[in-house]
Amino acid sequence: LDLYDSGATHHMSPYCESFVTFTETTPKTLSAANQQPFQATGEGDVIISVLNNSSPSSQIRL
Repeated sequence: LDLYDSGATHHMSPYCESFVTFTETTPKTLSAANQQPFQATGEGDVIISVLNNSSPSSQIRL
């Protein structure tokens, strides 16, 4: 199950294969909600499918 916050400024994913674009960056240490640190190593775009009432699904780029 994947959850996405449509009001979030940034999204994170541990699934490198999900990125349709990806640029490596200088690693940056971030903290999860439980204060566990992890490294952000790049940035890019992920496309997700979202179910809606008007069609089977919509494609959204995050």
